[in-house]
Amino acid sequence: MSEPVSLKNRTTLKELLEKEQLFVPCVWDCMSTKVAELAGFKAVLLSSACLSYSMIGMPDIGLITADELVAATERISNTTKLPLIIDADEGYGDSPLNVYRTCQRLAKAGAMAITIDDTTSIRGLERAYAGGATYYSNSDSEENKLNTRICSADELCAKIKAAVAGVEGTDCIIIARTAAKRIYGLDDAIERMARCAELGAHMTMVLNIGSLEECVRINERIPGWKMFPDVYSVNGEPVVKLEDIAALGFNLVTCHFLEKGAMWGMMDYAIHTMADKSTAYSDAHDMGGTFEHGWMGVQLALSEFPKWFALEDEFNNVK
Repeated sequence: MSEPVSLKNRTTLKELLEKEQLFVPCVWDCMSTKVAELAGFKAVLLSSACLSYSMIGMPDIGLITADELVAATERISNTTKLPLIIDADEGYGDSPLNVYRTCQRLAKAGAMAITIDDTTSIRGLERAYAGGATYYSNSDSEENKLNTRICSADELCAKIKAAVAGVEGTDCIIIARTAAKRIYGLDDAIERMARCAELGAHMTMVLNIGSLEECVRINERIPGWKMFPDVYSVNGEPVVKLEDIAALGFNLVTCHFLEKGAMWGMMDYAIHTMADKSTAYSDAHDMGGTFEHGWMGVQLALSEFPKWFALEDEFNNVK
């Protein structure tokens, strides 16, 4: 029997990371994931911020529930062959038992990597980079320090130990993440990640880094796989070059851009359509061509009509 979407023999994130550095976009649903797949990306990260904005229309301050995250993970993983990384923030509970269960559920839902960090249920991260200025400058201002709440290093280690146990026996890996740099400085953040690596975290990540020098310092004290979170550019130049940090063990680099593209496109179409009281503007825009990455080609790839129609015919053939 044919299948609408075959997930058999899917390449795991582990297998990809062993071969190459991965450059990964942040997504929030099946459509954004399919766009990433069509563009040639080899993995995606389900961003808690993007999911919160798109699913409940609320800021990324811990308002998404574990059930909502698991459901989104299952929906996306069932419609793509790309390995799916899940941003699970603090683990959806302050007890390591909550983290253990969250990671178990996400791995069963199709996650191939899960980030767990030292934030708390009262994170304040959204307030810390509201407006983008403090986030993109990686500011360690007093205001940001006050707005970011994190747990102790021992509590983080307990959560990571639980997370690793939660995915045992699966293809899913645990990425330990820390927000300590914003409050206590880079050295404290590095120490936290070194301890997590010793406890079995498959990868480590220090938030709010933005230079090659910081990557060098991290690599000097933390062995193994490392993630560079949300690489960005300043005045048209990336803050780090992927090939430079690959040599330092940063074999996973994430980025945000799809949500900006989606919002720009929707606003552009909406403003023209409202002003014209007509769909002529959007109807005439073929997205660069009829097929391949043009609108009709993308629409076919998103819907997979031929596969579903063939499956329906196969079911209806009962003779």
